[in-house]
Amino acid sequence: MKLQHVIVVAASILVLAFGLGRFAYTAESTTVEMRLQKLEDNEGIRALLVDYGRALDKRDFKAYGALFARDGSWKGGMGTATGPDAIAKMVEAGFSRMAPSLYQNSNHVMSSPDIEVNGDSATAWSRWTWVVVGTDGKPRVERAGHYEDTLAREDGKWKFKSRQAFTEINP
Repeated sequence: MKLQHVIVVAASILVLAFGLGRFAYTAESTTVEMRLQKLEDNEGIRALLVDYGRALDKRDFKAYGALFARDGSWKGGMGTATGPDAIAKMVEAGFSRMAPSLYQNSNHVMSSPDIEVNGDSATAWSRWTWVVVGTDGKPRVERAGHYEDTLAREDGKWKFKSRQAFTEINP
């Protein structure tokens, strides 16, 4: 009877050890998966910020508008608009009011992103600098400031739910 008791206790310990080990492994896997998802989300949002500047630099207004959620909004120096098509048209109209020499060969530098992800929504704060070719042919900062964004995962991709541009430097 004593031997049976020892075997039962030993078997119970083994079952418990393997069970706890499996639980610890599962908890670790979930943590790694969550950390990986956070990294992927942050990278997806960083790519969105860069794509935004790239679409402006190419004057690809359709691609620019597509960066916004179906009910996404934009507010800044060029005005306010809601929805990808309306935002694209607003920005295109804004560029049409500028002398082409101002924005040809210009570039938007996106920097200092601070991103907070919460499931399928996120917030971001980032800096922007618009560099143009000066009259001397050298780079010149035209304007600079920051963005405050609310983002949403839409159809598996990060989009701007709302983007507000604040101009801090306007020489």
